[in-house]
This record gives sequence, C-alpha cells and structure tokens, in this order.
Amino acid sequence: MDIKIRKATSSDVKNIKKILSFYCLDTGNVDKNLPEFIVAVRDEKIVGCACLDISDVVELRSIAILPNYRNKGIGSKLVDTILTRAAELTGTVYLRTTSPAFFEKKGFRKLKDDEKKAIWKDCGECDRFDICKQTLMRLDIKSEEKS
Repeated sequence: MDIKIRKATSSDVKNIKKILSFYCLDTGNVDKNLPEFIVAVRDEKIVGCACLDISDVVELRSIAILPNYRNKGIGSKLVDTILTRAAELTGTVYLRTTSPAFFEKKGFRKLKDDEKKAIWKDCGECDRFDICKQTLMRLDIKSEEKS
C-alpha cells in the first residue's frame, strides 16, 4: 500500500475533521493547530491524520486512521513523522490515548492518572476525570535523535 505523508493544508480541514469524528475526537482545534497537522494520503484520498500540539507541553494528538485503512502501518508512519518533528522542538512528548499498547511499541511509557491534572488544565477541570478511559503516556526523546 503506497501511503504518502505530507503537511496538512487548509483544503484538508474538512477531511481531517471527518476522520477525527469517526472516533469522537476533538475537532475544535483543527484550524488553530493546522500548521502542525500531517495527513496520510493514498490515491489522492486522505486516510489518516496526526498533530503535534505545541503549547504548555508538546502533545501528540488527533491520531486517527479511516476504519478501512487501519492495521496497515499508516498510524506508525504518522507517529514516526510527528516524532521526528518533535525531536526538533523538545526532549519530551506527551499523549492521552485509549490505545496504550500501540504507543508502548513506539517507546512511550504509561504515567499515573493523577499526573494528567498536573500536565493538562482541561483534565483538572473535566467532570468526567474519575471515569476517563484515556491513558497518559510520555516519551523521552533520546538526545542522539535530536542531533
């Protein structure tokens, strides 16, 4: 399967939001974060996306693949591309996920739930924090990857 990874453009916003909506992921910040979005393209169709949110913490987020294209290595390509970008900016990348096993294969490690509130303000204000199914994870990017 020939998949091309490229930076997202304004003409991709509608497709990115559609893909994120399949998994009930937040679409509200797509426009704001567009410069840090990448997309996976097959036969000129956007089949996946990912974002490196650069704010108080550097967060890998909005990783989603269209259902018919899952389990084909597209997510790994997106994550690898995002982590290459992250290595230029920081030594640590965080994420919140419902698929921790996938990210453990990429070197991320699980953190305790109570650390979410310390890292993300929205977690501290969330009325569903006690039933949240997202796992907090962290990757310390090796210094040799940054050079």
